[in-house]
Amino acid sequence: MIDDEALPLPTGVPGVLLYPEAFERIVAGLRAGIGALAVDEPFRRLTVPPVISRQTIEQAGYVATFPQLLGTVHSYAGTAEQWGELAPRIATGGEWHERQRVSDLVLLPAACYPVYATLAGRDLAEPARFAVEAHCFRQEATSEVGRLRTFRMAELVTAGDEEHCLRWRGRWLDRVADWLSGLSLKVTVEVADDPFFGAGRRLYQAAQRMQQLKYELRVPVADGLVQAVASANIHKDHFGSVFGFTSAGATGHTACTAFGIERIALALLHAHGSRPDRWPAEVVQALSARSAGGAA
Repeated sequence: MIDDEALPLPTGVPGVLLYPEAFERIVAGLRAGIGALAVDEPFRRLTVPPVISRQTIEQAGYVATFPQLLGTVHSYAGTAEQWGELAPRIATGGEWHERQRVSDLVLLPAACYPVYATLAGRDLAEPARFAVEAHCFRQEATSEVGRLRTFRMAELVTAGDEEHCLRWRGRWLDRVADWLSGLSLKVTVEVADDPFFGAGRRLYQAAQRMQQLKYELRVPVADGLVQAVASANIHKDHFGSVFGFTSAGATGHTACTAFGIERIALALLHAHGSRPDRWPAEVVQALSARSAGGAA
């Protein structure tokens, strides 16, 4: 890594940053480290676009549970002649966008969602495994360090029967905690829940915690600020039910491990300084260290 500052630059838009070359070198190291962790499992690697079908995200249940975070894609469907009537408003600060309409796409809120739709109608003879990464968007209400509106997420996803998913999630929770500790980050693992809306929100959250469906791996990203930089999740048969896939004839279960790329990079900068060329050698080596664990 060259002798260069790696701190992101503000854009003037909350939750949207510019990333210098040195920051991207950290990102490349994190990708290598995650890839090394996953090398002993037969993951199918997919590049995921930053948009997803609105129908798919509705079917997955995201619209019902996280409407405040979803970003929709609007576009103009009129004629060129009609646009000619609106174009002058651009120069005057008028509402040139008043005829924009919601399209069949939304901005991708998490990298894993497109994967589940690819399993629709299948009966899995053996567990499916996917490794994905995508630029994601969430309309976050704050602009604190690490709470970004556009960010990169890497995910490892599996689908199969309940026993496989539980065992797989447990293994990956331990593996990611060890990896983050190997980067000299102060990691805590906490049972968590997703902030679901609706009359049954508190009951649902309590049920999530009791079943330990979601674990967050949390580290400091700034002075006095600890955030989740990764998670290990069990979805039970939710996606198997809504997308209609099975394992050995029973409704399929899923699990995933998610990595917030920018948040981990920010945590490293907070822990070790803005000059990656001066980081401890063991931290640099750990970014690409291979895991010796066996497959789930």
